[in-house]
Order: sequence, then C-alpha cells, then structure tokens
Amino acid sequence: MTGALKKAVVPLVLDVLLILPAAAGRGPATAGPPGRLNLLLITIDTLRADRIGALSSGSSLTPHMDRLASRSVVFSRAFAHTPMTLPSHANILLGATPSFHGVHDNADFMVRGEFLTLAEHLRDHDHATGAFVGGFPLDSYFGLDQGFAVYDDAFRKREGGIGDGAADLGERPAAEVWRVAQSWLRAQKTPWFMWIHFYDPHDPYDPPEPYRTRFARNPYDGEIAYTDAVLGDVLDVLRELGAEETTAVVFTGDHGESLGEHGEDTHGFLAYNATMWIPLFIRAPGFAPRVVGQNVSHIDIFPTVCDILGIERPGSLQGASLLPLMRGKKIAERPVYFEALSPYYTMGWAPLSGFIDGQRKFIDSPVPELYDLRQDFGETRNVAGGTNVAAFRKTLEAIVRSQSSEGSVKAERVADPAALEKLRSLGYLGGLPGPRKTSFGPEDSVASLLPFQNRATKAMELYGQGKPAEAIGALREILGARKNVSAAYVNLSTIYRKEHRLDDAITVLRAGVEAMPENYEIHFQDIVCLYESGRIDEALSAFETKAFAQTEFDPVIWNYIGLARWKKGDAAGALASFEKSLAIDDGLALTYHNRGTVHFDVFRRTGRSGSYEKALADYQKAVGLDPAYSPAYFSLGVAYFQAGRYALAIGSLEKALSLDAGLDEAHFFLGSAQLKMGDKPSAYRHLTLFKATPSYEGLSPAAKKRVDDAILASGPGR
Repeated sequence: MTGALKKAVVPLVLDVLLILPAAAGRGPATAGPPGRLNLLLITIDTLRADRIGALSSGSSLTPHMDRLASRSVVFSRAFAHTPMTLPSHANILLGATPSFHGVHDNADFMVRGEFLTLAEHLRDHDHATGAFVGGFPLDSYFGLDQGFAVYDDAFRKREGGIGDGAADLGERPAAEVWRVAQSWLRAQKTPWFMWIHFYDPHDPYDPPEPYRTRFARNPYDGEIAYTDAVLGDVLDVLRELGAEETTAVVFTGDHGESLGEHGEDTHGFLAYNATMWIPLFIRAPGFAPRVVGQNVSHIDIFPTVCDILGIERPGSLQGASLLPLMRGKKIAERPVYFEALSPYYTMGWAPLSGFIDGQRKFIDSPVPELYDLRQDFGETRNVAGGTNVAAFRKTLEAIVRSQSSEGSVKAERVADPAALEKLRSLGYLGGLPGPRKTSFGPEDSVASLLPFQNRATKAMELYGQGKPAEAIGALREILGARKNVSAAYVNLSTIYRKEHRLDDAITVLRAGVEAMPENYEIHFQDIVCLYESGRIDEALSAFETKAFAQTEFDPVIWNYIGLARWKKGDAAGALASFEKSLAIDDGLALTYHNRGTVHFDVFRRTGRSGSYEKALADYQKAVGLDPAYSPAYFSLGVAYFQAGRYALAIGSLEKALSLDAGLDEAHFFLGSAQLKMGDKPSAYRHLTLFKATPSYEGLSPAAKKRVDDAILASGPGR
C-alpha cells in the first residue's frame, strides 16, 4: 500500500490550529508496558451505554461488562461520530472521521484501499490478525477486511440475486461468532490482534432462550443480556489461556439505539445521545482502573492502542492518544464531530451534523439545535433560540474542513442491489436518490419527515401481520400528505406486488417517478415491475430515457435489461447486458444462469455447438457460486439431457428438486432421463407427478401426448 495518506502528516490550516489540540495526528509513541502485547478489540452493535451497569446504576443486565469495567479505564463520556455500523467501525479502524475517509453510511460506501487500517498497522508490526464479525454491514465487500489475515464473515451468501433473505439473514449470533474466533485464538503463538463484533442487540430484537422468555417484554434488553453472557466466556477463555496480563482489551459500542426517544425507533436518522453516547473501556497491563469524564470518541482508539503497544502512530490519525487520561492526567479539550447522513444519502433529506464541545452540543439542520449536556444530557430542551447559530455553523464548517481529505468522496460507490437488499432486511436504507439537493428547508428536515418514514415502516409491519388493507390505507395516507417519502412508494408497490396487483404497483411507482425523478430505487423498482408485468417495451423505455449514474455500479438492473432484451428477441443485446452486469459483479449466480439460458436458446435455434458449450459453462459457474440456487441446477440438467448425458442430467435435476420441490418441469426431464437410463419405476413416478401439475395443463395437445406416451412406456408391466 502506497500513497501519501498512509505516510504523510495531514496538513493543517489556520482553522485546524484554532480547533484541534497538539496531541492529535502524528506523534512519537509513548512507551507502554514492557513486552509485546496482544490486542483484543470487542465491538457490540447497537449498544446503549445506559444499559451497562458500570455506566448506569439502574442497570443489572451486564455483570460481565461490569466485571471488565471494574478492571479498566472507563470513559464515561465517549461518543460515536456516526450512528451507523459501517462508518462507525471505519472511524475506529482508520482513526479518522467520515470527513476524511468518506464512509458516511452503510449503503453506497466502501473503505478505500489506500487508507491505513489498524489491522494493517499491527500486521506490519508482526501481529497475527483476525476479525470475526456478526452482521452484514461489516461484510468484507465493504472493505474493512484490509490487513486481516483472517476475516470471518460467514453469514455472507448469495442466493441468486436480491430478495432471498430467508436463506441468508445477514447476521449470526454472538455465540457463533465467538466459537469461530475462539478456535483462531487458541491457535495463535505470536502477538495477535483479534477483533470480535457482536451484532445481536441490533433490530429485530430476538434473543435466544432463556433470554427470550426472561425478557419477553423488553427483547432489546434480552439481546444485551445474552451478548453479555457470551462476553463473559470471552473473558474467561482469555484468563484460561494465561493471556490477561499480555493483552490490552478495548471494549466499545458502535452506536446506541433510540427505542422511541425523539421519535426515532432504532438509529441512523438522528444524532441524539441515545445513539451517539457509547461505552468505551480500555484494560491494559500497567494501568489502574479509573473513571474518566472528559469527552473522547472513536477516533481516539487507534492512537491510544499505538501508545499502549509502544509503536509509532501513523500520520493519518485524527484522534488523540488517551494515555494521559488513563494515567490520571488531562488532555486538551477537543470538539467531537458527528453526523447522521444516512437519510441524506439514501432519501435526499436534509443533512444533519454537528459537534460536541465541552458541555455544549450543536446539531445543524434546517432546524438547528443546541443543548447544555451538563443540565440536559437527554437533550429535551433546545436552547438554540436566541443564540448566534451562524457562529456555531462556522465552527462546524471549520471542523469539517480540518478533517477532510481530497479523496473522501471517492469512498462513495453504489453497492449492488443484492447488498442493498440485505441492508434493507436488517433495517437500513430507504431509497437511493440520484443527484442530491443542495438547498433544504424545514420541510426537508429529518424531524419533519421521520414521522412519515416511521408510519411507512409500521405499514409494512401491518402487512406482515396479515392486514394488507390497513397497510395499503396507511401508505396511501402518507402519500396524500407528503410526496417525498420514497419508502411509502417502495413499500406500497412491494405490497401490491406480493398481492399480485402489478398494475397497481406500477401506478404507484409511476407517481413516485414523477414526484421524485432523481430517486434511483423508485426508478429501479418501476423497471422491475414493468418487466414482471410483461410491459417489456415500457421497461426498456424507462431504462433508456432516464440516465442514472447508479446504473454503472448496479449489476441487477443490467440483468433485468438483459432479460427484457431477450424477451424482445435481441439475443445480442441481452448478452451484452449480461456482460455489463458481470463486469460490475462477477459473483452473481443469477446473471450467469440467465446468460447461459440465452446461449442455450441460441443453440436450440441455430444448433451452434459453441453456444451450447457457453451455456453449459455459465450454468456450471452459477451452481458453483451458489450451491443453493435451484433454477441453475434445473437448467444444467436440461442442458445435459439435451446432449444425451443422462446420468449427469439426473444428478442435476434431483438436486434442483431437493432445493425446490415446486420446479414442475424438473419432474418431466428427470423422468425422461431416467427412462433413457432404463429406470422405469423412477421415470414413471416423476412423469406422473409432472402430469398432475399446472405446467402439464398448459402444454399443447401434441406435447401432452408425448408426456402420456412416456408414462405408458415407463408404467407397470412395461
């Protein structure tokens, strides 16, 4: 890894000198304890600080977190910079804010390779590195695997494109994360850096037993109690291995959870302390337990770790080492920058950012807010009225300038819809706007639009409860009141699609396209619905008449366009579209399967052997990428059958039916292949099963006769 970002000191301008302390940035390492220490970084997703006993006398949920706190330096006023999983972990592992590294949200952003990560830095100082993460927002796809020799994100699967959430939940429980991590840990012989991420407290809250029963009325607390129990095992194993005195432990949360405070059910929209106040405990040999009340933040972890381990701090770091605080001293007060930009990037709402400076917290939006945290840590009394808001905004602008890099915008890249659908299934994402607005009024603020967003989410919950009429009515009511809530268009069209009302879905999406012409997701869903309804010309017209930059990064839209062009008889155009899809993401089994189907269609019409070989290769690639993708096994079986390779056909078709018993035509081809191989009893069974399906009823009289003849040929006594 080369480049100035990894080697040079971040240049300072006058505004920076007025704001940042001398402790930030590059500096000599302050020697830690003798010997080479290991580092254990534990991050808990969506963990409210007030649920930890060490930070809230009213909580008894977390005996093991409290045990760790009792032996650690506890930072009682630690803050996240972002209330989202990916950017918060980028802040921790890069030691810089989103203004520098450019990762502002879970969707659309990837950590760029030229930024130095904590794992790379420790690897270069002879530490074995392993990461074990529990949620899809930290999938290696997004780039935080840099520097880890092992990056275990085993929840990641591709099920042939978007929408297969049932087979891939995008998360795994803490016990499973720790099982794999523990195996790696026990094998280490040299100094190591291990990062463990537990995702469990994240919505939806569904702890395992006995926590599900014990916390039936508050499953969020049940998730925390369960995670705490797994943490207890982590600490016990560390002791068992004799590693307690040779390991520095950093424990933190990525962000909190609103749980209805300020009108926010979960997190990501607002930046109040319910989501921005996070636990931070650091236990290191040679440091006595203490509580530190000075404001600190995620970007301070990287430089602090460097000093604890006795290695130099890279010049790209923006945080300050907390070692003086850990020794009972003071460091210069610094403003803590924060932002909540997911609604801006995903739905085109007004941006929201701000800073904490001492006991003052300023939140900038079309409706500015100012809080005195000493008197009002819960932020219930906005005292911005009558203050010089312009001065606060000027300070915020200076902070952002001081923390920015020229390359930060390059971190933005539209994630493929398979990744976006997975993020949506985990509660993230509202839509994907195109070019973003630059001027906003109070009507664009999160405070104004969030109630409608919440109602759109509740409507989907109603639908999940078997109340489609109520859900549809609620979403129509939202759209009658506000035309710029993309989730209402998308959710209403989704319900209509599930209810087999494609024309109604298209009507809604057409209205959405007119009201929000720059919203890419509405545009995308419109094309999909037009295609699914058989309105192929309109689907192609919608794609070709409106240019979105997102299409250059979206493999799934090109897959649909390939299918549409094939339906129009344009095999060459279809193949070109599939090539474009695979050039963006060559890991989509769905696209390989569809390209293979076009090649196979060309082979059947022309007899070109080259087209057959290409089809076979694409089908084989599809099943290799996704062993659970039944349509690819079916198509592969048909291709083998066409070539007279009946034994291979039987194997593929049996696999297809084992994955999806509803593949009616697989029974026909499987029975036919078995008949060719002389297995008449099996052939008879599958052919008669096929005859009982709607697919048989849709055949021409001549095709039905061929099926009936095959049944007679394989029947008893034949």
